[in-house]
Amino acid sequence: MARTIGNRKSLDDIEREAWAPKPSMLDTPAVKLSLQDGPARMEGCKRESISLNGEWRMAWGGTQKERIQNDSWEDSIPAQVPCSVHTALLEAGIIPDPTVGLNDKIAREYCYKVWWLKKEFDINPESRAVQLFFEGICHYGKVWLNGVYLGEHKGMFGRPVFDVSQYLKKHNVLIVKIENSPSNPKPMSEYMDNDEGWHDGVVINCVYGWHYACLPSRGIWAPAGLEEKEGDFWSEKPFVSCGDAKKGIVDICLKIHGKCGKTTITGNIMGKNHEGEGGSFSYECDLTEEEQVLHLQIRIPNPRLWWPVNHGEQNLYTLQLSVVSKGRNSQQFETTFGVRTIEMGPLPGGPYEDKHNWTFLVNKKPIFIKGTNWCTLDVLLRFKEDNYRRFLTLAKNQNIQLLRAWGGGMPETDIFYELCDELGIMVMQEWPTCWDSQKEQPFEELEETVLVHMPRLRNHPSLIMWCGGNESARADGEAMDMMARYAFELDGSRGFHRTSPWGGALHNYSTYWDMQDIDVSLNLKSHFMGEFGMASAPNLNSVNRYVPEEERDIWPPERFGSFGHHTPRFNQLEPNDMEHLGKRVPEFCAGDTMEDFIWGTQMAQATAVRHTLESYRCSWPYSTGICYYKLTDVYPACSWSTIDYYGVPKLSYYAVQDSYEPLHACILLKSMRAEEDLKLPVYLLDDAGALNGLAWRVEAKAYDENLQVISQEVFEGQTRADVTFLGHLAVKKALAGDGPVLLTTEVWAGDEKKDQTFYWINYQKKQGCLKNLPKTSLSLRTEDKVAVIKNTGNVPAAGVILECLPKDTTFVAEDGLFWLNPGEIRRIAVTDTQNLTVSAWNLSHVADEKIER
Repeated sequence: MARTIGNRKSLDDIEREAWAPKPSMLDTPAVKLSLQDGPARMEGCKRESISLNGEWRMAWGGTQKERIQNDSWEDSIPAQVPCSVHTALLEAGIIPDPTVGLNDKIAREYCYKVWWLKKEFDINPESRAVQLFFEGICHYGKVWLNGVYLGEHKGMFGRPVFDVSQYLKKHNVLIVKIENSPSNPKPMSEYMDNDEGWHDGVVINCVYGWHYACLPSRGIWAPAGLEEKEGDFWSEKPFVSCGDAKKGIVDICLKIHGKCGKTTITGNIMGKNHEGEGGSFSYECDLTEEEQVLHLQIRIPNPRLWWPVNHGEQNLYTLQLSVVSKGRNSQQFETTFGVRTIEMGPLPGGPYEDKHNWTFLVNKKPIFIKGTNWCTLDVLLRFKEDNYRRFLTLAKNQNIQLLRAWGGGMPETDIFYELCDELGIMVMQEWPTCWDSQKEQPFEELEETVLVHMPRLRNHPSLIMWCGGNESARADGEAMDMMARYAFELDGSRGFHRTSPWGGALHNYSTYWDMQDIDVSLNLKSHFMGEFGMASAPNLNSVNRYVPEEERDIWPPERFGSFGHHTPRFNQLEPNDMEHLGKRVPEFCAGDTMEDFIWGTQMAQATAVRHTLESYRCSWPYSTGICYYKLTDVYPACSWSTIDYYGVPKLSYYAVQDSYEPLHACILLKSMRAEEDLKLPVYLLDDAGALNGLAWRVEAKAYDENLQVISQEVFEGQTRADVTFLGHLAVKKALAGDGPVLLTTEVWAGDEKKDQTFYWINYQKKQGCLKNLPKTSLSLRTEDKVAVIKNTGNVPAAGVILECLPKDTTFVAEDGLFWLNPGEIRRIAVTDTQNLTVSAWNLSHVADEKIER
């Protein structure tokens, strides 16, 4: 995977040599097979499984004798497993919603109880499903079936199994006791609750107080059931990887246990979401060892490749596989895969011994990575497909190509990865460790986490890298070495990084935690940016969802009230979190109402983030990618997310969407102020080759506070590149004055406008100036899933936004926060055309005017 020049090695090479992993299945000799036309008959049947999801009974306290022997459950409530105990308590009306106000303090008391869950079920005595399994118990569970103690398990991400063949009856009673673990409450103050217990287990650690909420998870949070037990002969789940995407070379690896003699492997490969070519294959072998690896290699004719967002289609294939021994023992598998390769190439002039190979090569194509950080979806562990689809679809619409599933969270769910495969979003999966916690967390729990989830996830084309955890200063020790070795031994098709940042990456929060000027963010440089950002408040509708009605009219908000409670704390009482949040607000507005304050924080976030994204894109290939922090929230809060907890985009969402457009003209800034004559670099970015063979034109303009043009340049050409420096846009200080300067760019191909963006600078000296621009009017009408907006005034409209407030958690608009020239019409695709409102910074009114088609 890593490339070398002469005798020079990359940090990847050096670290791998130090870890000295054993060969992976991909390193074993391959048996090359040809695909035959038509499907093959699949022998045998799939492994029998019985779900135990659904309604359980849940209670707290009580002795083992009372719960198991005396069957004392009169005090129990229903729990819809999989769920957290807090979700069950909320649904039963025992606790108020923990995401509202200060209610998490009430819910937290229930974290530190002993919980009992009971499931009664009937089973067919002929069933082969005699092995009990739990996909996730958090964190420390003890299990009884029909009064018989089966054992215990620790670790949120393990998969405990129990052979219950001799204990099953027609009617069964399954009981799980969940201990108060891990638990080490250490509140930092009356204001900030905190629990250091996460260091003593392997859990979702961002719900232990250091992020927003201190609500440690408890419960049977993932599916439970009965499954068929492996016999003397069984195969592990097949590992499918792509060796050469363009040639359609696919590797299928099986680890088979048991001496079973003559065995036949039969497979079908077919398009899952396309009609591309596939076929069938069969292979006979003699398995004489107790454990044996089979490495089969298939060539798919005319392969349809999987590409990330902006670079092509997300073609997926289905593999059906049967493994049948001479004694008629059989297994069937079905898995999804994509024909794609991922490699990490050296930086320019590299490789370097102190730096990773940071050039992402997808199907041999070097790609600049436009990414963000992904936070666990919900503090109450409600991992619903609709919610995942909402956030991930918005991510794709924002042109996100990579999600860093960071170590504060979890090995993500099957639904998450299936949607990322479908949508073309790549994933860097970190294991649940932070700040060198891998040296304290139980080694056995971490190892089981890797052993369970690496085979579960490795077939997904969206998964492109493993990582040991988040922001570890040393990133070493026995557990880190273990995670690294398994990345090569159990996978071997994608890279491993110890942590982020490491080996040429950067994390930076100078503009937020250090409260430095936004200009600092504009001038950040590194090969890869793993985290940076600015926190902001959610939209007013969302704030009112978590701030109780009696507090909504209090201004300014009380420091220890609900609004202040829902801020990013990170164990810091001083300086005041509200000071961090409000530091930049006076640059944009007075912030003397909640609505005004929200707008100021969101404008600061959009300003602080967007220019850094564009600077990194223009620095390609020195800089190879950037991930802003972050897309989502685990809890409703004023935070770094661009989409709030409820799924509502902020202003920054649209600014990032704009900055990440694959075809985009941008103006680079070193400062948000015009203190002198400016000579601003103008770049054309064309990631996906949209301008191939087309004559193009880029227009760049600067406007003063009267929205009069004070400078403009036109750049033309026909050749294209991923990054093209066009020249400069000059802005004279004398013309700019002390008021705001608005900058715009447009990309034209022939008579068609392909991209438009706008910027705001020099807004600091006149508070509120961006909303005191000369007024204009807009008209709005709707067609089928389209909103048609026209600027009916005589000056440009700045910051145009479409909203559907009654449906803001499901509504999607194709674009927002845009510029509209006088007389210009924009057609915006929307998911709903009812109850739409349009606004702009300088909107006087919405005109009642027919728009000519």
